Amino acid sequence: MAAVVERQQASSRAPASAPGPTGGSEPSWPLTAAIARGDERAFARFYDLWFDRLVVLVRSLTRRDEAFCLDVAQDCMLRVVRRLPALRREEEVAAWMARAALRLAVDHLRRERRRARREQAVGGQRPEPPGVADDLLHRERAAWLERRIAELPDGDRALLAARFEAGRTLEQVGDGLGMSGHAAHGRIRRLVERLRRAAEEVFS
Repeated sequence: MAAVVERQQASSRAPASAPGPTGGSEPSWPLTAAIARGDERAFARFYDLWFDRLVVLVRSLTRRDEAFCLDVAQDCMLRVVRRLPALRREEEVAAWMARAALRLAVDHLRRERRRARREQAVGGQRPEPPGVADDLLHRERAAWLERRIAELPDGDRALLAARFEAGRTLEQVGDGLGMSGHAAHGRIRRLVERLRRAAEEVFS
């Protein structure tokens, strides 16, 4: 399958005026099970359906030039070969691809920044302030946290909302939920710690 990626990589560097893939009219999710089994033809078809969409997505996220977006899209396709699971809906494929593209774009931007910092250090220049990579990573973490909080039981969500959104004291939070301020504090601390551990596993 790596050979297919290399062949597709060469074609992806063609001029923008060259004929493109057929686009997203054909569902891609039936191909994911075959890709997970190592089917090169399924991957080649998936590549045709998704590569251009990835380039557009990366460009919309980063506002970078075509070369940068092509590199990120190519890395995303390599990740497809290694990690794409068998999925059952097109929405799941789109979500998986968007997450992979976002994380790889952040990785590329971070590498660029580290290289720029090394060059600036050698030249005695001041490092640049945080930029696109930090913004993308912050947005990804915020979206992940919103999803995890939405999955919590109603009581836990109400507890976090009262403390962190409404800004109530621990005593006020406890009174509103029929517990002491000390009990509210302990429960909030356990919830936050659980979310922190989960975040460390995802964003390590």
